[in-house]
Amino acid sequence: MSTRHVILIVALASLAGASAAGLEAGAAKVEIKPPLGAPLNGYGDRMGRGAVATHDPLWSRALYLDDGETRLFLVNADLCVIHPALRQRVLELAPREVPQEHIILTATHTHSGPGGMIEEFPFRIVSGRFMPEVLEETAGSIAQSMREALMSRRRAAIGYGAVRQDVLSSNRRVSGGPIDTQVGVVSVEDADGNHIAVLTNFAAHPTSVPKQDHYSFSADYCGFYYSELERLTAEGCVAMFLNGASGNQTIGNPEGKSGWERTASVGRLLAIRAKEAVNKITCGDAKLRVTWSEPTLPPSVAPFLPRTTLLQTLEINDLLMAFIPGEMCVEIGLELRQQALERGYKSQFTVTLSNDHLLYFVPRAYYPHLYYETCMNFFGPAISQWFYREMSALLNRGTPDPGRRSVEAALPEEIGGALYVELAGTPFEMGMQRGLAFSQDMQARYEERVVGPVRTGELLPDSGMWPWWPPFMDPAPLALPVLAMGTRPLLDGIADSVFDELEGMAEGAGLPFDALWMLHNASHIAAREDRSTFFSAPLCTMFAVSGDRAGADELLVGRNLDWAEPELPVVVMARPKNGHAFLQAGFTWNTGVFTGINDAGLVLCAERAEHLGRPEPAGVPLEFLLRALLEEADTLEAAVARLKAAAHLRGYHVLAAAPAEDGAQAAQRRGQRPGPWLRHRPGCLADSHRGGLVDHARHRAHGPICARGAELPRLCRRPPRAQGPLCRIPRLGTAPGTPSLSRAPRGNAQ
Repeated sequence: MSTRHVILIVALASLAGASAAGLEAGAAKVEIKPPLGAPLNGYGDRMGRGAVATHDPLWSRALYLDDGETRLFLVNADLCVIHPALRQRVLELAPREVPQEHIILTATHTHSGPGGMIEEFPFRIVSGRFMPEVLEETAGSIAQSMREALMSRRRAAIGYGAVRQDVLSSNRRVSGGPIDTQVGVVSVEDADGNHIAVLTNFAAHPTSVPKQDHYSFSADYCGFYYSELERLTAEGCVAMFLNGASGNQTIGNPEGKSGWERTASVGRLLAIRAKEAVNKITCGDAKLRVTWSEPTLPPSVAPFLPRTTLLQTLEINDLLMAFIPGEMCVEIGLELRQQALERGYKSQFTVTLSNDHLLYFVPRAYYPHLYYETCMNFFGPAISQWFYREMSALLNRGTPDPGRRSVEAALPEEIGGALYVELAGTPFEMGMQRGLAFSQDMQARYEERVVGPVRTGELLPDSGMWPWWPPFMDPAPLALPVLAMGTRPLLDGIADSVFDELEGMAEGAGLPFDALWMLHNASHIAAREDRSTFFSAPLCTMFAVSGDRAGADELLVGRNLDWAEPELPVVVMARPKNGHAFLQAGFTWNTGVFTGINDAGLVLCAERAEHLGRPEPAGVPLEFLLRALLEEADTLEAAVARLKAAAHLRGYHVLAAAPAEDGAQAAQRRGQRPGPWLRHRPGCLADSHRGGLVDHARHRAHGPICARGAELPRLCRRPPRAQGPLCRIPRLGTAPGTPSLSRAPRGNAQ
């Protein structure tokens, strides 16, 4: 072979190697099409009602990248959250060419996307009843977008940049508080310079859909961003949106618009800013690196949260992208960026709502203050430090955070019948020494002085729903997180050194921080005559459970007889000469009915809903209409028809239920027009103090929150002002009969 031929062969081989090692990319979008009638996810006040329209399309948008060594999928979906069940199903359907650890799923966090994909309580309070078909169809759309992105792969170049914004977002919790001014952009081009995809990272809640479309599917401002950016770039470009550290961030209103015009304005302006960044980006080859871990989370008093989670990072040359499984407040995101820059990266994007939803993560300084984000933070005040340590371990540059130095337990000595210990070091270290030394005793005291009294009702307030908590339900899974929220304000003003010591003590004892703090305050709580201030979170007041969710094939209905004024609770068994016998739970003086059941099995409950307006004296008051229905209505359909005809009613949530195939129905009334009635699937409906009737789903794993068999719920403990035995309503079937009361012993479970 001649030398010239050898050189030619080597040159061709070199070109082939360069091509094989070059970056390949593909992008695709597939519409997510939840059926009308499926619940939406994002707001509890929707009461689990289904969507009535689609305002604009929802999408799964996928980017495939391959640098010859690392392959990955990055997906953004127009969903409120990525739940583990959805991620797991997507992984089962995803193309096998990419390792599962290299599949990154993110939600835009639109509050107008489909719900129905979460089985666990209490998430269904917001996401609605579980509909496995919605989960399956959504996972299928996401997987299809990944397949199409893979099939469209071609030689590509990539680059990144950022521009500044000062008016597109604002701090929704603190006026003038910190925002993330960075709009981060990744641009992906093909060999001809045409855009394959543009990714924009921006921190703000997509919660701008106007109230008149509260029950319409929408991508919120993200949808307008997609349309505008794809108009500004080459045909075929897939615009993608990655939400930043938006826990306490909302969109601004720089053009002074309202309604949909405001939503469109922010989306359009965001796209324009992103395009300005794209115009300054020079694309080229890239070295990709995906790292991931599944660390153990800090302990939590919320039993519905997992013990481990998935963290991921993506490095594109000098850019670091950190993917966070929940809603992170902006202060933590900004600190993560600063730490990445100090480690040698030139740019950093924090992407939240990724792979899971562990609720909120707030800075320690906010922990004593009760507002929505802090109440939804269940991993303690040191969760920010946890993220700094765990994310540091995933970075490929600089020196990792060395973490805390090891701490040994203090060694107690018995002196004169007491134990003596010596503590030394930082406040955290002293707390940890103490926690390690007495962990068993601290855990036992927590069970004895907090968990036990909560279960028996000793630490529960004498107002609200708690005096009426059903004896067959363990209140601890709900009451402990609520009590934890209620005791946090007692931390306000505590010295930083004491705060540090408490954190160390909790970690050493293996207790959630909230558990240790509740233990510190157990005697204070017990000594308070009125404990309601510690239980101020919005809680359910009525529910209906049907089908196997009720533990049988019939119906279970529960109602908390709460009232703004102190009253003597009275259960009335009425047997009129004409019409149905009925049982009414009320007070000494009220003839009308807010809670009742007749011998045909029809149950009617009503709850005032202030946000729906004040009742108007334009017809028969609601409670007297319900009284008439209990006497006269034979079926659920007849009762619903009468309620629909009462167009003058407003300001109430009404729950009507009967042991029929269709289970329970619910409605709210606004203004002069009755709200639509929801034909209920088997599951559970629960009404919230703050205006929500929520269609729940299966919750077997959460514990026995409903009675076994076909019994209606037992009435619960009477408050101290009305001492007396418990009563229960035995089984009431569809056959006519007379309801009766029987006594049940005090206690928590039977």
